[in-house]
Amino acid sequence: MADVAYSKIREKIITAHYMPGDLLSENELAETLSMSRTPIRSAIAHLEVEGFVTSFKNRGIFVKELSLKEIFDVLEAFLCMQEFAINTVIERDSSLNNEELEIHLNAQIKAEQENDYIAYINHAMAFNRSLVYAANNQVILKLMDSIIDKMIQFGIVNWKLTPNQIHYSGNLLNTSIYEAICSANYSKAKQMCRQKYLDSRESILNSRIYKSY
Repeated sequence: MADVAYSKIREKIITAHYMPGDLLSENELAETLSMSRTPIRSAIAHLEVEGFVTSFKNRGIFVKELSLKEIFDVLEAFLCMQEFAINTVIERDSSLNNEELEIHLNAQIKAEQENDYIAYINHAMAFNRSLVYAANNQVILKLMDSIIDKMIQFGIVNWKLTPNQIHYSGNLLNTSIYEAICSANYSKAKQMCRQKYLDSRESILNSRIYKSY
């Protein structure tokens, strides 16, 4: 039951059903999930270790806000992992999984057409993961898995709070990365990864909500 509670609460946080700054209570969560407070308490402890919530005695459980530095640190980590993966492919004369990259890219584009941002951000992150997977480094892949959900959470929160801004910008950049990889133009692929990083930083800085993080 604790695992079920953990998975369900975590999903609601990542998909911004529970927004940063929201105050949750064990009683309300227990009622919503139709279970006792004991598994809820265990789930919250797990989520607190992961940095998704902060629990205050006699006050409740706050959904933790992402700091601007944390967001930028994650973006920099993504870029480093992407560049390392591409360099590894060059050094080992190996290849990336172009078919899997294409699947996620096409799913991203379809999600934009259907205005399904949650599907878009999930496939955009899967595209990045597939790229990094080529390095065949389980430690790096585990690190990426540990921060992907934070980026999904931030992306969805940003999308919900800025409905009038242009979203789905990753489609054009990931298309450029994919085309460069297919033509084995790895220098351009790395250049486009860096451009995506720079564009993401600029977009966050220009956002009306970034100060809240």
